[in-house]
Amino acid sequence: MRTKQSKANREARAAGKARQVRSSALGKLIIMLAVVAAIVFGVAIFFKVNTIEIQGNTVYSADQIIEASQIQQGDNLLTVNKALAVGNIKAALPYVEDVSIARSLPDGIIIQVRESVVSFAVMTDTNACWLVGPSGKALERIEPAAFNENPHINGLLISTPTEGEAVSSPTPTALAAALDVMKELDGTGLLEYIRVIDVEKEYDMSIWYDERYEIKLGGTDELAYKIRYLCSILDQLSEFQAGTIDLTQAAQKRATFQPAA
Repeated sequence: MRTKQSKANREARAAGKARQVRSSALGKLIIMLAVVAAIVFGVAIFFKVNTIEIQGNTVYSADQIIEASQIQQGDNLLTVNKALAVGNIKAALPYVEDVSIARSLPDGIIIQVRESVVSFAVMTDTNACWLVGPSGKALERIEPAAFNENPHINGLLISTPTEGEAVSSPTPTALAAALDVMKELDGTGLLEYIRVIDVEKEYDMSIWYDERYEIKLGGTDELAYKIRYLCSILDQLSEFQAGTIDLTQAAQKRATFQPAA
């Protein structure tokens, strides 16, 4: 009899402990859910976008960039889809090359852009004219009569492009040569002074700098070195000089300058 009572007591105590464990686990779960709910509520209430700051823009206004991003005041700061906003800006504003977006607690968004401030006019194979950025992106269509009024590329035709997308050409080697020249010039401070890039013969390219210097580059071999060499040469010439700079033998560390007559 005692054995049966003892067994019953043990079972009762075990059942009580099990209930306590379940009750404790349920209580902890409820507390965790309450904490999560409080955090979510706090995020929804307190972390809202109030200010949007635009940096680096010269072509587009701050309002244009904000509108293109589709980020609005009142959006949840912590759940703003930055990748989507970057894509929206690039798709809507072709002059924008790079975008970065950062959160600034407690209520700010900072959008940093890098725009194409230099572009070159290029004719299409249908006699239209487009402005193309250094990265090879079609920026906007212009009147063919404005070709020579803008910095332009000779010896290259592009296929009819789509605004904001990379251009293609029925002569891909000429396009590649032009893009290589722009790529190497970009960031040197020279690109904005280039008036003409001539790639009619990819092995005998030339560029015109500030309407003062014709610069013979030859082919695309050692192009990065040629551009660095050009920078050092221009530093040594006075602003009153003009003429022809021949870099076709730059690989042999030789260059010539022929003053204009």
